[in-house]
Amino acid sequence: MKRLLYGILLVLWTVFLGSCSGETTESEAGRYSIYYLEPDGTGFIKEEYEIKSQPRDTVGILTELLEQLHTGVREGAGIPPIESAIEVTDFQIQETQLSVYFSAAYQNINGLDEILSRAAIVKTLCQVSGIDYVEFYVEDQPLMLSGKAVGLMNSDSFIDNLNEREREQSKQVTLYFSDESGQQLVEVYTELTYDAAQPLARLLVEKLIAGPERIENLNVSALLPTVPPNTVVNSITIRDNICYVDVSREFMELLTNVKSDIVVYSIVNTLCELSNVNRVQFSIEGEQQEKYGETTGFNAPFERNLDLVVAGTGAEG
Repeated sequence: MKRLLYGILLVLWTVFLGSCSGETTESEAGRYSIYYLEPDGTGFIKEEYEIKSQPRDTVGILTELLEQLHTGVREGAGIPPIESAIEVTDFQIQETQLSVYFSAAYQNINGLDEILSRAAIVKTLCQVSGIDYVEFYVEDQPLMLSGKAVGLMNSDSFIDNLNEREREQSKQVTLYFSDESGQQLVEVYTELTYDAAQPLARLLVEKLIAGPERIENLNVSALLPTVPPNTVVNSITIRDNICYVDVSREFMELLTNVKSDIVVYSIVNTLCELSNVNRVQFSIEGEQQEKYGETTGFNAPFERNLDLVVAGTGAEG
């Protein structure tokens, strides 16, 4: 692996920090769950694996796990999520983030197959002590899907239920739209149907962009959309319970009848409904802005604000 030597000092520092925690982890126990793909491509098979490397040998453990994800499955069981034609050319560790580098053949998988494979890899590697997030690279470039960088992932980045075999699943969610005055927020309870392992945070923001009129069986007469409709979500990453949301410049084109605070907290309150989010940090095309409309401090993380919320409503079944 070409760049492995450059990451050794970072790895050793990460291992040292981990050794100070005093916590018993799955890596110390020496057993890991390897996630393979169901032969019919509808879900996962979880196999227990006993690591051969020393418990504190992070490089050795990751090397073993990546080998298992590539070739190490019992005959007749699951399919390795890293196809034989794909080479893992390197991996690097920086603090709690693991970057995995794949050969160009990775681009040959797409759709649900790619999502499930990526989920299996991330869920396996995030078991390693000290690894909180995983990022994919293809030929030294960040993994791009539909023209957008996938970015950092962890086990919570995927909303698939590993015990379910169905591609289509449903989840009750809470969205926040504006009331007809543009001065307050209204909770909207609805059922979100999603396909396999798409990141839930992105789906929620895209629902806000689409507006309340796109939610079936919802009385929208007293509701207003909040997010400018031409806004594009460039990336969403959840790290240390902060959801980092980067959007296009169209987000700055405020709707004339909705206060800027209402726009901000429609997104913040919606994302803070997720169990792994308690703050939201915004950026515009990768840059932070000090002000958004009349909202100041836009360059700092926002916490949930329920003072702006009036009575909620729900979509009829």
